[in-house]
Amino acid sequence: MFIINGRETGLSIMDIRMIRLFLFAVLFGIVTGCGKEEPASQAIVKPATPLAVESIVTVGESSGREGTSTLTVPGGAVFHQGELAGVYVVDGEDRLTVRWVRTGRTVNGSVVILGGLDAGERIVGRYNRSLREGALVKEQVSETKEIQSNE
Repeated sequence: MFIINGRETGLSIMDIRMIRLFLFAVLFGIVTGCGKEEPASQAIVKPATPLAVESIVTVGESSGREGTSTLTVPGGAVFHQGELAGVYVVDGEDRLTVRWVRTGRTVNGSVVILGGLDAGERIVGRYNRSLREGALVKEQVSETKEIQSNE
């Protein structure tokens, strides 16, 4: 028997210590476990066979009138998710990574990139809904067949 706040309880000192230890462990687990989970929507897909993409292009750079450089990408490479604009960057291992970019005006079918990419980076040239972050890609080889005419 133990007296708490002037009342007798059926708990011994050892029982109270075990309860305190249990509460501490639960509270510690709750506090340290918060915020360490990856969002489910960002699951990385790594298929065994590479996905064929229409083209892989290099981020272009052109010089402006006042010595400033401008980065451009094909308009079809940029996709939108709500207010965000993004492109799929192809890394050295041919895996895709989503890169959110800040876009400017469109000039002759190319979008000016104000931020988020560097000149020379490789990106997917035309967005495709089936692409996912972490996917392995390869550039699709298109064959052009010539038809000979006997005329």
